[in-house]
Amino acid sequence: MKKVLTLAALLAALSFAACGGNTKTGAQTAEKADTPSEADFAAMQQLYDDAEDDHGWMPLCKWQYVDLDGDGINEVWMRDRAEEYGAMFSLAGGQVSLIGIETDRFRAYTLEPKDGKGYFCKGGPAGGPSYYTEVITVKDSRVVERFNQLQVYDDIDGAGLNGEEISADKARAYMKTLPEVKELEPGEWNLLDLTDYTRVPVHENSAKDDKLIMDFITEMYNNSLYTEEEFLKEHCTPRMLQQLLDDYEYDGEGYAFWDFRSESNDGFSDENAVIKIEKIDGRYYYEANDAGYIFRNILSAFVENGKVMFDGITVDATYEVFDPFANDAEEY
Repeated sequence: MKKVLTLAALLAALSFAACGGNTKTGAQTAEKADTPSEADFAAMQQLYDDAEDDHGWMPLCKWQYVDLDGDGINEVWMRDRAEEYGAMFSLAGGQVSLIGIETDRFRAYTLEPKDGKGYFCKGGPAGGPSYYTEVITVKDSRVVERFNQLQVYDDIDGAGLNGEEISADKARAYMKTLPEVKELEPGEWNLLDLTDYTRVPVHENSAKDDKLIMDFITEMYNNSLYTEEEFLKEHCTPRMLQQLLDDYEYDGEGYAFWDFRSESNDGFSDENAVIKIEKIDGRYYYEANDAGYIFRNILSAFVENGKVMFDGITVDATYEVFDPFANDAEEY
């Protein structure tokens, strides 16, 4: 179950943990420039959310500069925490625009710049013996051409250029004009801390209460107690119950108990267990296995009359999620 930050929450949560240094992509070097503004990041996220391409882990929270066409103007490459999905953006002329999206199946790569043009490409299996290729040409940091084709074995079963269908012969001729393939090699990622700390207020608890709370979190998660409405009503404050009501995505009224899990409900195993719990700055960070996905959430909690009460929950957006399905596109 995906948890997506609203645009307002995105703007409120933006803070930066930059890794620093220059970033290298293929044979190119993008000089370190000023960090994009909060409005730029919010606009990029909105463009990504609105795109029709397949989406995975959200929001995009890692970024680096890339000069695709060698014109001295940086594009921005963003990815999610699991580095499975991503997108390339242009900030040319102070205007944010989407160049292209990469998914778990259609992975990004680039071509060597040629005649002042750069190339953001993606490709991958499209079912059975078919293979999809998309080439987006950038010049002066703006998209000037879009090409795509579907290949079945050695035959081209459909191709398009700038939204118009072209013949297989024209598609082959177009591909022959393209320069050498060069893998899009990640440089150092900068991290956007999109954790919404306003959801998890700090409570002063004793060491004794800390142990009680952490043991209770383990019991709650390992036994999936959070799926029971009576449990939530007994151990969640009105504030947290309202959070769970607000996060409910379906018709009618209900509690978003999946907030206690990872951002996915597509696991492949029966493993569901807390790995580690830490108290950091008055909040409880629990790392857990969710049917193969390894994630970390943050809980606000206190003890009242001997009973553990939860007062807020949010995803730890700085945590490197382990996705068991990432980088296995060749199996599709």
